[in-house]
This record gives sequence, C-alpha cells and structure tokens, in this order.
Amino acid sequence: MPDTIGKEASQDDPTSSIARALSRTERDYRRLRRGLVALLALAVVVILVILLWAAREQNLQHARHTHEQIETQLEQIRRRLIGQVLDYAIWDLSHLAIHADDGPDLAWLELEMGSNLHDNLDIDLALLVSIDQEVLYEVQRGEPRPPTTDHGPLLAQSRLDEAPMTSGFALWQDRPVLFATAPVLPESSHHVQAPSPHRLLFAFEVDDGLTRILREATNLPDLHLTATPERPGRLPLRTQAGDPLAWLEWTPSEPGSVMLRRSMPWLLITLLGLGGFSALLFQRLRHQARASLATVEELRQTQSRLAAQQRAWHDLRGMHLRDASEEEFIAALLECSSQLLDIPRISLWLLEGDDGRLICQASLVPETVGEELFGEELEAYLVELHRTPALVADDAPADPRLTGLHDYLCRNEIASMLDIGLFVAGELRGVLCCESSRPRRWHTDEINALTSFSGLLCQFAESLRRREVERTLRRQLHYDEITALPTLHGLEEHIESLRRRGPFLVGILHVKGLNQINDSLGTAFGDAALHEVGELLRRRLATPELQGVPARLPANRLCLLLPGDDRAGLHACLETLLDELDAHPWLNENAPASLHFSLGLAGYPRDSRNIDRLLQRAELALERARGEARHRLAFYDDALGQWQRHQSRLERELRDAISRREFRLYLQPQFAAGGRLHGAEALLRWMHPERGLLGPGDFIAEAEHCRLIQPIGDWVLEETLALLAGPLRDTDLMLAVNVSVQQLRDPDFPARVEALLQSHALPPHRLVLEVVESLLVTPGVMPRLASLHALGLSIALDDFGTGYSSLRYLQELEVDEIKLDKVFLDPLKLRQDAPLARSIIALARALGLRLVAEGVETADQADFLRRQGVTLMQGYYLARPEPKDIFLRRLDA
Repeated sequence: MPDTIGKEASQDDPTSSIARALSRTERDYRRLRRGLVALLALAVVVILVILLWAAREQNLQHARHTHEQIETQLEQIRRRLIGQVLDYAIWDLSHLAIHADDGPDLAWLELEMGSNLHDNLDIDLALLVSIDQEVLYEVQRGEPRPPTTDHGPLLAQSRLDEAPMTSGFALWQDRPVLFATAPVLPESSHHVQAPSPHRLLFAFEVDDGLTRILREATNLPDLHLTATPERPGRLPLRTQAGDPLAWLEWTPSEPGSVMLRRSMPWLLITLLGLGGFSALLFQRLRHQARASLATVEELRQTQSRLAAQQRAWHDLRGMHLRDASEEEFIAALLECSSQLLDIPRISLWLLEGDDGRLICQASLVPETVGEELFGEELEAYLVELHRTPALVADDAPADPRLTGLHDYLCRNEIASMLDIGLFVAGELRGVLCCESSRPRRWHTDEINALTSFSGLLCQFAESLRRREVERTLRRQLHYDEITALPTLHGLEEHIESLRRRGPFLVGILHVKGLNQINDSLGTAFGDAALHEVGELLRRRLATPELQGVPARLPANRLCLLLPGDDRAGLHACLETLLDELDAHPWLNENAPASLHFSLGLAGYPRDSRNIDRLLQRAELALERARGEARHRLAFYDDALGQWQRHQSRLERELRDAISRREFRLYLQPQFAAGGRLHGAEALLRWMHPERGLLGPGDFIAEAEHCRLIQPIGDWVLEETLALLAGPLRDTDLMLAVNVSVQQLRDPDFPARVEALLQSHALPPHRLVLEVVESLLVTPGVMPRLASLHALGLSIALDDFGTGYSSLRYLQELEVDEIKLDKVFLDPLKLRQDAPLARSIIALARALGLRLVAEGVETADQADFLRRQGVTLMQGYYLARPEPKDIFLRRLDA
C-alpha cells in the first residue's frame, strides 16, 4: 500500500507543481494589475497637464504669428503705395507737365492719373498739392474733381513740409486711409528741378480695400476695422504721431485648443484600449499554462501521427521491395493515406494524352474510377502543380487556382483539397488527390507524409516501368514480333533438352519471294506473309511425324529443330512439307503471292556438337538445296567439307591482307539536331585483290574464329586516332570504334589504348568505344571496360536491346552512350508508333545517357525520333558509310 501511495503521489507531482506555479503566477498577476492601474492613473494626469500647457503655448504662438503676419502685410502694402507714388512723382514727363510755365497740364494729368489710378492700382484719392498746400488737381475713386479745401486734416497729418516723402495712416472725410506723398522731380539730369516742386499724394481707404487684402492674405474672414476693439485679436492703425486712428479686429484661431479637443477622445480611447489590452494580457497570461498543456497534447498527437506515418511508409516500402503488383500497392497506399489523414476520399489520377487529360486510375470511391477531367479547365491547376508539387487548398471552391475545377468540386461536394504531383523522370505524370467534404486545415506533417507517399509511388512506378522495359527487351530477344515464333535465344532450354535426349537435326529454311512482295506490295504484306509461314510451320511441325519446333532467324530464314536423326524417314515428310509450302496461296486466295522454300539440315552430334557450327553446316546444306531443281532439300555430309577449305583459304587471305595493308577505313557520319555533323562511326572494309571491296559480314566471323580480330582491331584503332590527331584535330567531332570480345579479354588492351592516346596527344573523350550488349555478361570483360572508362574514354553499348543483359550493368559500368538498334525502328514501317523504341529512349533519358539511333532508313523514322527528343542519328537515310577523303570534304562544306 505505501508503494502504491508513493506511486500515486509521484504521478501527481507534475500536476501539483503546475497548479502551484499557476497559483503563484495568479497572485503576482493581481499585484501587477494594481500597480499598473495606479501607474496608468498617474500617466493620465501627467498627460493632461502636458496637453493643456502645450495647447496654451500653441495658442499664444499662433496669435503672435497672426499679429506679425498682419503687420508684415501692412508694411508690404505701404511700401507698394510708396512705390506707386514714386513711379509718378520721379518722372520726366510728370515733371514737365506739372511744372509747366503756364501751370499744370490738366489734360495730361487726366490722361495719366484719371481713372487709370483707381482701375489698375486701387487708388481711392490722388492729389496734386503745391508747396503751400493748395490742391491743384484732384481725383476721387477714378473721377477727376474740382479741387476742394476739405482735405485739410489729411494734408495736415501728412506733414508735407517736413519730409521729402512721407506715408502713414490719416483721416480723410472722417475715414482712415493709408497715404503716401512725394515731390515731383525730374528723373534725368537733363531737366532742372523746380525751385518749389509740387507734391503727389496717393491714398486708399482702409475700411474697404485694405481689409479685403488683409483677409485674403491672412485667411481671417472676420477681420474688420473698428473704432472700439472688443476681441483679443486686434492691431491699432496709428498716425505718424503715434495716435491710434482705428483698430483692425479679428477672432484669433486657437489651434492648441482645437488640438486638445480633437485629441481628448483619442486619448480616452487609447487609455481604454490600454486598459482593455492590459486586461486581455493578464487574461492571456492566466490561461498560458493551460495553453501550454494543450500545446504539449498537440505535440503528442503530432508525434503519434508521425509514428503512424513512418510505420505506413515502411510497410509500403516493404511492398515495393518485394515486387508487389501495381494494383495491390496502389490500393494499400490509398488505404494508408485515408487512415492517416482521416479522409475517406483519396484517389490517384494519371495524366494521359497530348491534350493533358486527367483520368482517375484508382480511388477509395469506386464511382470516381475512370472519370476524366480535360480541357482548358486544367491549365491553371497543372501549372500550379508544376510550380509547387504540393497544392494545398483549405477552401477549395474559393481557391483561384481551382477555378477550372469548380463544377467537379461542386458535383462531389468537396470543401478542401490536398493534391500532390507525381513526377517520373522530371515529368508530371499524375496526381495523388485527397479531398474532404468539410473545410479543414492541413497540417505540415500530413503534407509531408503524403509527399513521401507520392515519392514512393513514383519510385514504384519507375521500378515497374524498368521491369516492363526489361520484360519487353527479353521478349524481343526471345520472340520475333512478326512471326510470333521464338528466336534461338528463346529455345535455349529446348535445345538443351534435345541434347540430353539424344540426336536431333537443325534445319535452316530459306523463304524466297518475300523481297518481291515487299517491293510490289510493301513491307507490311511481306511481314504478313512471313507470319502465315510461321503459323503453318508451327502446325505442321507439331504433328507426330515431325514433333519439331520452328524458330526465327535473321533475314528471310527460319530454323527447324527436329528430334532424332532418321534422315531417310524424315526426308519424305520434309519433302511433303516443302511441297505444301510451295503450293500454299499466301496472303489472298484471289490474288495469291508465290513463295519458294529451300531447306538445309545438319545433325547433332554427327556433324557437330556446337550449335553455331551446326547452323553453319546447315547453311552449307541450304546452299546445296537451293541449287536443286525440285524439292530443294539437302542434308550436310562430308562432301560439304569444302566449306572448311574455304574458311582456311579465307584465313590465309586475311593474314596476307594485314601484311599487305589491304584494309580500308570507312566512316558513317552521325548527325546532331539541325543536321549538324556530330561525329562518325569507324567501319572496316577489305579491298580484296580478287573479289573487290568486302564488308565486315564477309570476313569478321572468320577473323574472330582464327583470332585475327585483335591485330585488325588494333589497326582500326590506330587509324582512327591518327585521323583524330590529324585532319580532325581542330574540330570537336567524336569517332566511335567497335571493340571485339577478344580485344577486351586481352589484359594489355587498356595499356595499349592509353599509350596510343598519349602518343597522339588526344583528349580521351573524343574516342568512343562501342561494345555489343552481350559482352557485358562475358566473364573478364567488365574490369577491362572499367579500366578504359577510367582513362576518360566514352563507352557505348551497340545494338542496345538485342542482347539481354541486366540493367544494373548500365549503372555498374557507368556507360556513357547507348545505340538504339534499327530492329526497334522497323515497326515504323508498318505503323505510326514504336513502343519499344520509346521505352529505350525513356530509359536512356532516365539514366542520363547519350543515345544514338542507328539504322535510320526513312524520313518517318527520323521524324519519330525527333518527336521523342532524340538528337543523334545515323543511317542510310542520312548518309552511307564513305571513305575518309569523302568524309573530310564535309568539313569544308
């Protein structure tokens, strides 16, 4: 019991500690709240005092500024009036007209100082006064008047006799005016000043014009003239003696008071806001402990989700590694995603066709499978997936990226989405789509989990694609597409079974007439005829009399494997078979095509125990059969030993050809995009002294058999390097050389190649060594190729896809280039597509390998390759093999 209590107490300790901490925090919060309230009250009082003082100071400052502004305006008006008087007083014409011998020229005065003064200068009163203060000429408000004597007060206040020029305020007709006076003097020294010059006096009324100007300049609309001021804003208009004539009065603005009135509401709001913020802050702090506990709980849930996601990922990874089926893997992935995200609607969409259609491949909602989305509605959606592979839409119907999918979203009542793009070899191939019928926020760990699932799905798809490519290549190696018959590679197990059971016959059946069908009707009809031949052979050889198996050989040849070696008994059956084949109406009974057949056979083990030698001897028997008049059927016998003599003679001639330098180097150009010359493949020709120019098919097999291929190969390599170091030194062209298995089995071959490169001072990357794909599985070859690759040479797989080898060799050897064999382009003669060629091109692109398409014989094949992104090609359609000098002319062109 004590232990139990102790355990319970220990379990309660964390909770009690948190409670005590929260209690202490609450007390601290209350003390802090009281102190903060007192501090806020003190701050309010201080702020109010400061605001009142600032408002008063601002009012006083503005009043002084207004007073100074009015005084400045008055001074400017006075100076302007003085300037106007001086303009008329100090003027030669004015001096001559006013001081004329017969008295002032009144006509001139009326012209110059009549209405013009009032209309243009706002002068209300203009006087011409003599030295003894007699008014000689008078204009009031623009109208000339007879001189009067009621200007005494104005003339007296202006003190005309005391200063040459005076200005100031005075009374005129009991109204204050601003006046300026000056003596009339000549402007230039040509005229003599009058001994007693008359004076000009200009004035305008303060109550009208002056106050209007001041109101406009000071923006004081109620500024006016008064005799008894009552407002704080006032300015006296004083005479020159200092006595006030009148007062300018206005209502002063109080910006400080206005500011105070405007700021008080905001101050109160701010204080209330501070109070509310403080209350919220304390409340927030009070609940912080509870929020911390909630955060801890959320972290625990996140860790739980991450652990579940990791378990699901490992389960799916295990399915991927044990090569689960596509349907099983996708179903498991969708189910795991649904459980982890708690979403019942998860689907896999694949991008199909050139028009960018999305097709639902699999879904937890069965009715969605097979649904298609296409057209412009997907454009913005796909662009966003390319930009950000994880498209997160918490509110899908309102998301502008999903505008084109609005009908789909509404139809399926989808409120939020999480879509992950599926990228294979850098291309968008599909979408893993999670759709929720209720709005929700997608967690980061959920997005990461679904992204990892999509990556695993892409890896699985890439693995499936590679396995499919391997299966396709294996099928291509073991079965012929045209006849649906197995190849010799496909019959290896059957041949071994025949060897164990005893003697058997190997036959080669030659079909004559296919070339005529191809030329007259097209290759499609020729292939159809050959397919019918294969079907008929399959049926006839399956009879109890023969019990044989047919196979496809290159060219227009078929292979027959027949158990036993009863040549006498089989002769009649095979003659019957040949008669039936010759008489059969191929292609069409109404317009049958004629084919003729010849058969040569050799027996195991009588004629040889080696399959290749048996085929050679069956080929010799076929040559004899084709010379017979009727049935064209022959078995190999010793009389055909001349073949061996022929081979011996060929060996001697090959040895002489090496010493006599009868071999020639031909080059078949390789072209890049736009027809630019990329390089060439070096090909061997034999200038036979009797038979003329021979291709490699006439002597390479015997050269390999008698082990002369190594010196011949070394000669080709030396000639190629000499060409690169000579005429092609200043170019970037690359030359490819075929390397035989005997050369690669030689342990000194890499050292010889390195010595040749150093002697010619060539960069290694300009030389490409081509090896056939089957050499990769030959023992001892891989280390030699690795050594050559380490020198910097490029390694290319020739006739890629025609010989089965595991794709892992491509990565282990670090192959630089693969050459697409023409056999994968031949289907384009019958249809518009070549799936195997597309698969190999995609494989090369996925592995980052350079690809050269060889055997390009038609424009359709070249166009197909360009559409697939293949840029390096060679073949008869582009250029045939040519001597060195002709090839070098291409550089000049």
